[in-house]
Amino acid sequence: MFQQPFRWNIQRRNELGGLLDGPEAETYPGFLDDLLLCCAKVIGYSDDSDLYFVGRSPESLFDHLSGLLLDSTWADRLRLVQFSMRWWTEDEIREKHPGAIEAMRDYLSDLELSPKALLKRERPAAFVDLIAYGETLGNLVKLLHRWSKESGVEWEAVQRKLRLVGITRKEKPSPKAWRWWQHAEWLPILERSNIKNLAVGNMFWSYLGNIQPKVTISHAPDRWAREDLLGPNWHEDHLKALRLAVQVFDLGCARERRLAFARAMSEERAMMYPWFRELAQEFSTASKRMVVRHASRHH
Repeated sequence: MFQQPFRWNIQRRNELGGLLDGPEAETYPGFLDDLLLCCAKVIGYSDDSDLYFVGRSPESLFDHLSGLLLDSTWADRLRLVQFSMRWWTEDEIREKHPGAIEAMRDYLSDLELSPKALLKRERPAAFVDLIAYGETLGNLVKLLHRWSKESGVEWEAVQRKLRLVGITRKEKPSPKAWRWWQHAEWLPILERSNIKNLAVGNMFWSYLGNIQPKVTISHAPDRWAREDLLGPNWHEDHLKALRLAVQVFDLGCARERRLAFARAMSEERAMMYPWFRELAQEFSTASKRMVVRHASRHH
């Protein structure tokens, strides 16, 4: 029987109880400002898609946006995809971990990301992740590509429902620089116009990608078909990450934070698009009249 990998639902406070007693994961001065700006850019780069945050690195983006977008027209457009396949090929996984690919396909189907489900989507699905060389997003795209071919679904139609938002470190312009959105070997199977590169400051990228404790254990291929490994983890680092996740979610629910988000959105180039302007206006109008409610009231 299929079972999703576990992650605490931070909106259901009655299930967390004493887990929130204790310190949260440490950040750095300016982290919350950087987080807000990146959240605004992710929306702007999304092409009005549903957002799927891949792996563990963008956890804080998912959690903060979940608070910011709560009760908005975008409230149901965010998902986490627990997926780690950085150094593996699909054939290696099939050989060393029988049943793992099938389990991952079941999981993706549950998220409405199977090739057949993608074809039927009203809006595209945008995969959001931190990028060094692009292996994780590349392997996810290649997994979908092979799945599409094996199931007789036209890939050219499937890829039109996919978007990639890769979050990278800002670098000095150089004609010799290696850029994932130009040079990754898997890129030819996707339309170039569907790939966006979002450059952020080195401290923010390094914190999310290399330093920050995460709420969950990495969902690597050796775990995909192991239901006994999909439950909660009680290590203190994971609990500290859970408390930070709750903190950034709650902050996103606050009136002043939502007004700040509306201001950040107003600075984005995406304001040229009607769908983005409508969302920014929704935030600005709703935040001015909202009564701040404690997140424990949301179940």
